[in-house]
Amino acid sequence: MADGEQPRDLRPTEGADATSRLLEELLAEGKPVAEIAVRLGISVPDAHARIRGVPPGREVEDGEPLLPPSLGRAEQARGGEGPPLRAPGGGGGGPGRRRPSAPEPRRGISRRAFLGLAAGVAGLAAGGAFLITRETEEEDTVVRPPRPVPVPPTLTPVPPALAALQPATGIFKELTLEPGQPLTEDHGIFFLRTRGEGAGSVTGWQVAEPGNDPPVYQAGAGRRFIATTNALHERTTGRSWTWPEDRLRLLGFSDYGALFEVVQEELGPHLIKRARYVLTNGQLEERAEFELTGTLLPSIPPFFDPIGRRVFLALQQPQEYPSLFMLDGATGWVTSVFSPQRQSTLQRILFHATTPASDGESFLLPFSYWPTRPPLTLGYGIFATFVARLGWGGDHLGMTRVRVDRAFVSPDGSLAAGERVLAVPGTEPPLFEETSTVLVIDGTTGRNLFRVRSARLNYGDELGGARWLADSSGLVMQTKIGGRVGYSFVSRDGSRLEPLPEPPGPSGEWFQHPDMRGAAPSPDDPSLIAFGRTDVYDRASSRWMGMNPTEAAPAHAGPWGGDGSNEVVLALPHQPHRMLPLLADLDETRIEHNLPSEGDDA
Repeated sequence: MADGEQPRDLRPTEGADATSRLLEELLAEGKPVAEIAVRLGISVPDAHARIRGVPPGREVEDGEPLLPPSLGRAEQARGGEGPPLRAPGGGGGGPGRRRPSAPEPRRGISRRAFLGLAAGVAGLAAGGAFLITRETEEEDTVVRPPRPVPVPPTLTPVPPALAALQPATGIFKELTLEPGQPLTEDHGIFFLRTRGEGAGSVTGWQVAEPGNDPPVYQAGAGRRFIATTNALHERTTGRSWTWPEDRLRLLGFSDYGALFEVVQEELGPHLIKRARYVLTNGQLEERAEFELTGTLLPSIPPFFDPIGRRVFLALQQPQEYPSLFMLDGATGWVTSVFSPQRQSTLQRILFHATTPASDGESFLLPFSYWPTRPPLTLGYGIFATFVARLGWGGDHLGMTRVRVDRAFVSPDGSLAAGERVLAVPGTEPPLFEETSTVLVIDGTTGRNLFRVRSARLNYGDELGGARWLADSSGLVMQTKIGGRVGYSFVSRDGSRLEPLPEPPGPSGEWFQHPDMRGAAPSPDDPSLIAFGRTDVYDRASSRWMGMNPTEAAPAHAGPWGGDGSNEVVLALPHQPHRMLPLLADLDETRIEHNLPSEGDDA
């Protein structure tokens, strides 16, 4: 204001409209921001905010815009980006985020000088010279050395998780064998046709350039894809994909997609692993990505729901208990669907392989509590085992306790079976029998129904899979009848014991032990039973089909696929493994009924 002029009382008298009018008058007079703040009774930052919030396009009496020119030009250059701020009057504010305020003009300079100073600040930010205009109309050009303009740090873009997955050709070669033709290859994965035209024929694939060490082969659920540790092949189209092992790890796959883990640096022994997982569709394109804490559980590999939209992944958690997660590829959500807690610090929890229920809507998950310091005389060990029934959507449908260490559940969920070494009644401390016993249990109540003395279910060279027939009509187990150790079928009510014939071949040294010829029933045909991953017996026709590997023993791949019984799979060569000692022998097998419902002697 001019010297000697008395300041008017320009504080707003009422309402937001009065505040806006006063702000416009002060800006038109070229008042400094500090004085504007005092006149409005607000802080300097709030005054800056109000100045920026005046709606663009409004003009004062002499036609000058209300916003200082430096802010007005900046807003025009930015194209009006950013969220709108509220205007002093409460209406829609001008565009933009919180930005640096206009420079404050000194007292005594005119509005023209204030505008010139604001323009000069904009020129200084770009480097070079700017023009200062005083009230005397004298113009001086002040040359400044250019200042470096700050450059924001460049963020290195993170490549897609599946960038390392690339299409490839010439990775696999296909082999065909006629029925009965010897299998002379020392590595590969081979499929024996069990039904329809071409039954008994064999189709195989192997890596064209295996290197020094033979690859580890596996087949996915449904058998559309086969894979090694760094390559995947589609059998129907001949397409292949490959990836570097230090970038991706294939955890599981089905006809509808695959689950990869993004490889990270190894963590120290006391650090918690947090890994990235990528779920694909059937074309190996990314569907969803997940981050989870924990380490993989080898006893229960990842498995897919029947339509491949969800994958279930079991991880050991930092608190030393496992958790089953559901990864939904359609929504990108991850849910912990099952997490049993430890009952004491001297126990660990072990998940067993799951069984798809015959209703098509659920699956059965057995799990056991094992002591970390078991007594030496405890036989096979623990009998605190539970069977949980879960829906494919993750809902809990039931829970049953069974007194066995490893539970095999019938497809309809009505029965469970397991192996025990029973204690001798009346001995203290307890003594245990020299033979093992198979218990057949009600799958709903956990009540013991009958038992088969001198029989085994935990047989085979790491042979997973089912022991029940596909229609839940009976159970296959290892028995000793007439002095011969072999395999037998036991009806679901324990009324019939049917010895199964001995497989005709192969006759190599590896297959001489009956454990290596373990019996595995088909998942969807109650008449088909695989033996030793090499031969198939049809109980309905008494017909045998098989493969005769002459150079290598089988790997630990399961003989049946989740899609049914059209093929039996054999992977070569044999893989290293840990053989558990047999804690009990077999005597003559017999069935016993009228069992006690409770107690360890059950």
